[in-house]
Amino acid sequence: MRVSTIVCLLFLLMGPNAYTQNEISVDSLKQIIASTKNDTVRASAYLKLGKLYQYKDPKLLLQYAKDGLSIFEKSKQLKGQSKAYGLIASYYNSTGQMDSAMSYTKRGVRTSLLAKDTLKSAIHMSNLGYFYFATGDHERGIAITDSLMPIFKRYRKKASIAQLYTYKSQYYNMQGYTNLSLDATYKALDIYKSLENIGSIASCHMLIGNIYQGEGSHKKAIASFEEALGLYETIDNKIFIAQAKSYIGDSYLGLNDFKAAETFLNEGFELSKTLNFNPNIGRSFINIGRLKLAQNQYDEAINHFEEGLASYKSINIPYNETRAQYHLGEAYFKKGNYKEAIKHLNSSISISERIQDPARKMDALNIKSRAYEALNQPHLALLTFKASKKISDSLFNIESSKKTEELQIQFETEKKEQQIALQANQIELLESNEKISNLKILLLGFGFLMALFALYAIFQRAKRHKIEKENAQVELEFKTKELTTHALHLAKKNEVLNDLKQKAKILKADANADPGYQMLIQTINFDLQDDNNWENFSRYFEQVHKDFGIKAQEQFPKITKNDLRLMALLKMNLSSKEIANILNISSDGIKKARQRLRKKMGLDPKTSLEATVMAI
Repeated sequence: MRVSTIVCLLFLLMGPNAYTQNEISVDSLKQIIASTKNDTVRASAYLKLGKLYQYKDPKLLLQYAKDGLSIFEKSKQLKGQSKAYGLIASYYNSTGQMDSAMSYTKRGVRTSLLAKDTLKSAIHMSNLGYFYFATGDHERGIAITDSLMPIFKRYRKKASIAQLYTYKSQYYNMQGYTNLSLDATYKALDIYKSLENIGSIASCHMLIGNIYQGEGSHKKAIASFEEALGLYETIDNKIFIAQAKSYIGDSYLGLNDFKAAETFLNEGFELSKTLNFNPNIGRSFINIGRLKLAQNQYDEAINHFEEGLASYKSINIPYNETRAQYHLGEAYFKKGNYKEAIKHLNSSISISERIQDPARKMDALNIKSRAYEALNQPHLALLTFKASKKISDSLFNIESSKKTEELQIQFETEKKEQQIALQANQIELLESNEKISNLKILLLGFGFLMALFALYAIFQRAKRHKIEKENAQVELEFKTKELTTHALHLAKKNEVLNDLKQKAKILKADANADPGYQMLIQTINFDLQDDNNWENFSRYFEQVHKDFGIKAQEQFPKITKNDLRLMALLKMNLSSKEIANILNISSDGIKKARQRLRKKMGLDPKTSLEATVMAI
């Protein structure tokens, strides 16, 4: 499982024509601050002014946000305090001071709740979820994201919904679910395009590039990063210009284009130092160090890795800290200083164990075993190599099961979204009923306009019936989609398991009949033959096609339970390959099963089996 870098995406507030509007607004806001006697107006102007400097001069953002906060605290205005806390957290995020950013975000949550502002509290919580992602607590981050999605959909806050999709994208990318990550990113991108939010559109392209970069598709990654860079330059967003250039340089390094890599990495580095953009400063040190290492400039590489390590330690980003320690070990190994290499590799292994990053640990163990070999310590070299090989075998099994897991997650996600849509219609129906009740009381109290009331009641009844019909349609569509998804998931799962079974047989032969591989094969066979899989499918099928089995038995008394399974899958219009995977039989087996079924149903050669089943 490979781990990708967190892309800095928090607080993307800049609009499509922000640069021109900002130049006009700065002077007018300063004039308001100097002339107004109203504390609330002056404090709000400070916050607006700070927001305008958010990506141009973060230090001014902090200064103006604190000026506004001071006024709101004196006047005990909780909503104003909440806004100020959000801006201050944004500053600390951009400078990589995660502990401070989280502290101010939590204050924002607390003041919003005290002010009874549910929506603002949810926005602060979504930012808190981002910080949990950035600091390695992915489970807490995704739990917050999932809990907030229904709230933002209820309030129709498109920008906040899109932001949650970007967080989910990064979570899926870190877990190795590439398709889910891309799907979430494109959902966010569509929303941001509808809002014409240039900065956020650009950040979605950054995410897409990051996904491709993690897969090693550097040409595709560069195309996405350059798309983002062009958009950032149109709104003069210097922080993200620096980040985009660093990522472009990183991908050119992956393509061994050292000249282009050096140009972009240095430009991103210099701009980041000007802005005090600490996360990108650390990344730049590491990537320039990798460039120097590729050019066999070992001492320069080591200096850059040490600077990057110090930067990451100061801002508490463990994923990048273990990366810096690994590259230091790699550089010392290539330089021939094996003892120093082992020291840094041990640090990388220790952090990797703490944050559950097996891929980085495996790579570090691999170089460590080679260092022991160079030190003429064959016993330690062999033990370390075996530890690396054990992780490699484990990662092979994990990657093989990723496809099935990703399908399951996709199925559960679509199920949740359908349920949310159904709930929204139900809420609308309840609101409509409440309006009817209130209208009845009003009209009865006044005792007139009964004819108008009758007409209105008829109209509302028709509306209610329409909503109920829509609810029934949504539910049917949901169940149909649920059935199809479950069937395809079952087919894909069996296909993956069969592939894994064949690979296990090969590995078993190579491993001189290791009993562990035989146990794996037996486990796969058990899962392939598990009747619970079919029982779950049958339950979904009956919800969509009621009494199908009873009607089929009445029309064709000779069919068996196995025949009914085949008929159900034909009813869903699945392909022969998908049916074969679900029933766990070969393509030839499907042909024979169809022939037996035709005979039992008494069909002549000219009659279509599919059409007959569809008509039941």
